[in-house]
Amino acid sequence: MRLGAADPARVTTPLAIGLGLAALAARVPSPWAVAVTAGVGVVGLLAPLGAPVGAPVGAPVGAPAPLGAPRSTSPVAWSGALALGVAALLIASRLPAFLGLGPHGAGALVHPAGPAAVGAGAVGAVAEEAFFRRLVYGWLASWGASWGAVAAICGSALAFAAIHVPVYGLAVLPIDTAAGLLLGWQRWVTGGWSASGITHVAANLIAQGVIP
Repeated sequence: MRLGAADPARVTTPLAIGLGLAALAARVPSPWAVAVTAGVGVVGLLAPLGAPVGAPVGAPVGAPAPLGAPRSTSPVAWSGALALGVAALLIASRLPAFLGLGPHGAGALVHPAGPAAVGAGAVGAVAEEAFFRRLVYGWLASWGASWGAVAAICGSALAFAAIHVPVYGLAVLPIDTAAGLLLGWQRWVTGGWSASGITHVAANLIAQGVIP
């Protein structure tokens, strides 16, 4: 039996995703955490996605499934998705105070950060988006023409939230899941992960008190 060109990616891509998730979940607050996150981001950026399930024989590696396909997005639509994402984060960060509630959940993590921590947060945000919204999303989107986009958005969001639980606790699960859904929606609307990457950087800056 002759293996097709996409067969290696169907093995190596889920393996890369599994190892990446394990590495991110095992992080502890330290300078090494930034290096681990950046390394996982490089994997997310370079790992092949493989041909979609059900693609015709001879389809090129990385050929997308219909609903997971890159969407042709105008600069106006891309800017709108970015603006809506950042606006949603700003509203969410101010809602507890507006309602007269004290910090809870991920809100308790908000604290001022120095330049090194801000830089590390930006690197981590971009690396996580390369992994979750490029690799994990792309791989899940390739698994079905009828439900690929839904699986990609929800699956990448749940995985994104889960890897933060070991460090920050279960309290961050709801808000990180919501954030992951927002970032996944941006990925679907824009056809790429640049808007979600910028939004994720903004989220970290809000959490660190850089954006008031």
